[in-house]
Amino acid sequence: MAHIVLTNTNCSWNKGSAAQVVSTTETLRKIIPGANFTLISNYPNLDFDLCEKNNVKVVGVFSKNLFLKHFKLLRYFTLLYYVLRCALWATLSKVRLNAQKLLATEVLAEYAMADLILDLSGDTFSDQKAIALGSVLGILPGILLGKKIAVFSQSIGPFRGATKPIARFCLNQVDLIVIREALTWKYLKAIGVHNASTYLAAEIAFLLKPASGKEVQEILQKEGVNQNERERPLIGIGTNALVSGALKSKSEIYLTLMAKTTDYLVESLNAKIVFISHVIIPPQYGSHDDRYVAENIYQMIRNKKSVKIIKGDYSPGELKGVISQCDLFIGARMHSNIASTSMHVPTIALSWSHKYKGIMRMLEQEQYVCEIGTTTLDELTDKINTAWSNRAEIRRTLASKTPELEESAFHSCKLVKMLLEDNSCRYPIRFESFKKAE
Repeated sequence: MAHIVLTNTNCSWNKGSAAQVVSTTETLRKIIPGANFTLISNYPNLDFDLCEKNNVKVVGVFSKNLFLKHFKLLRYFTLLYYVLRCALWATLSKVRLNAQKLLATEVLAEYAMADLILDLSGDTFSDQKAIALGSVLGILPGILLGKKIAVFSQSIGPFRGATKPIARFCLNQVDLIVIREALTWKYLKAIGVHNASTYLAAEIAFLLKPASGKEVQEILQKEGVNQNERERPLIGIGTNALVSGALKSKSEIYLTLMAKTTDYLVESLNAKIVFISHVIIPPQYGSHDDRYVAENIYQMIRNKKSVKIIKGDYSPGELKGVISQCDLFIGARMHSNIASTSMHVPTIALSWSHKYKGIMRMLEQEQYVCEIGTTTLDELTDKINTAWSNRAEIRRTLASKTPELEESAFHSCKLVKMLLEDNSCRYPIRFESFKKAE
């Protein structure tokens, strides 16, 4: 029975991370009978519900959920403390001294028992709108304890300053790297990551199952989205609090752009608009999430009667089902775009990272990517008009491409199985998009 520890992720407030956790555990269970999973969590109370539904054990780095101003710093010090304990354990073990007490914490006990450490950093193993140190500190205990480690289904980098050599060291030490777009491959080669067990495969969340039609209809009814007006197109918009916050002085520009785009869609296409959030943080933690951004945009819209905001907290599968009902989707979260494209919904991606172009390129949809920091209303509406005019063709293209990506994502889990079985992950994944990208 394989014991797999999931690190650098969550299964609650960030629905993209939750989609990865659910898809990864469900798929690995199909090919590794009896596998069990533990999630090392920064937010144990939040992660518990969905993890319990998916039979994943939760072990908290902290006993309480900490959406605090200095949470990241506290987390780094705690993880560094774990790394130092593991380093001392490794040193004493080499001279045959019993140092097991050093691993006598709930978190380190999970690392010690693990057959595999599976890192699901997503896009946070980077210094772009994230700090890669968190991912590094989640991986180093596994390296020091001599565990098999897979960096799985990620967009990695870029790194800055002192982070780069530390990240390069970790990536060259792990047993398996699975990246989800070719731009990451090129970046890793450029910074000196020469790990021979590096593979390109489609993002694991392409395998996420959507909620049933009945469940979706119940959600839409609950949220006041009238499904009887089918003569009007339903267009989904996914906001991003990270983008809004990171733009700072340009935040108002982002909000204004989305409000004007919404009014354009209503007035030019007679569309109904639904805002769908992929980051949902309980209000008691005081952090502004994607719903907060949607509310700010809503206040700037003229055609408010044609706009609804999904306000409930739903699972990634439920959100995927809701998105599947859209005739067009405009998303600033990559996993919301993965949900839409995998359901064959024409999609405009509002990008802040190389992952957007890389993943959309795999789907032959790169022309529908807009750089969120520089795009204008004219550019965005031009892409919307093009996508709308070609929506039938786009649906056919997505329908032909998604089975290939689903197969590729499934094969990435076979790599994990092979690593568990015999230390080898030499598996010939055939992925033509990668060959074209090189």
